[in-house]
Amino acid sequence: MRALNAAVGFEVAGTVVNRRFEAATDRYSPYRKMPAALWRESPVAGLEPGRRLATIASLLHVSSGGPGDEAGRSFAAALIEQSGLAPEAWLRRYLDAYLVPLLHAFYAYDLAFMPHGENVILVLDGGAVERVIFKDIAEEIVVMDPDADLPPEVRRIRAEVPEDHRLPSIFSDVFDCFLRFLNAVLATDGVLDEDVFWRTVAECATAYQRSVPHLADRFRRHDLFAETFALSCLNRLQLRNNRQMVDLTDPSATLQMAGELVDPIARFAPVRLEGGGATPGRT
Repeated sequence: MRALNAAVGFEVAGTVVNRRFEAATDRYSPYRKMPAALWRESPVAGLEPGRRLATIASLLHVSSGGPGDEAGRSFAAALIEQSGLAPEAWLRRYLDAYLVPLLHAFYAYDLAFMPHGENVILVLDGGAVERVIFKDIAEEIVVMDPDADLPPEVRRIRAEVPEDHRLPSIFSDVFDCFLRFLNAVLATDGVLDEDVFWRTVAECATAYQRSVPHLADRFRRHDLFAETFALSCLNRLQLRNNRQMVDLTDPSATLQMAGELVDPIARFAPVRLEGGGATPGRT
């Protein structure tokens, strides 16, 4: 498999622990987080010459207008134009850097975390995405196999998650909560057609699966190209309990599901060939 274009931003120091609050409260108490602070290493020191940083949340920014800034123009479209790449090629570079590491974490290690817009930093070369840096994953992380062989100091991140509640870490957190919005931004800007967008996502996922054939059983068990997927409502978690969205010792128990969504890449599912290879489907 090719090397992943991703890194993790390490946390240098964390929460100040008050032993009196610890002794007087249960593990859900907000008092255990008073006072609290977090220091992370800066990604700036590791930048190559000419590179710059942006969160993936910035890709959803659309200008409201201003001096030299066209109203309604998206930051993502401006990056694509600056890169000199065709929109489809730009998107594929971004997906190779962002989506592939998330797929590999899930399929190879049963590992999931929260890769939302503010937690992923893009390293840009010109306007093109060169690699990504994931941050803030220490708390929002789970290995969805209670029997995983982990060092004692990190076994707290193991949890028993039902099989049908595992893939929503990709479907909900990535497809529903971010990529569909990026798709809308680029389609509204007239930069990239909706079908081309999702076909490119499917091609990226298919290329990843072909690069790790030893995980074929895992791909069949957790089908990324299923016709539909369960809708996990993340906002409902916050509305239900604004002090703790998820119980990390039993994350699946707190999920709020509501119906199903159509899998946008299902129609581009790989077509199996006689020789055992695969090529993305076409509508």
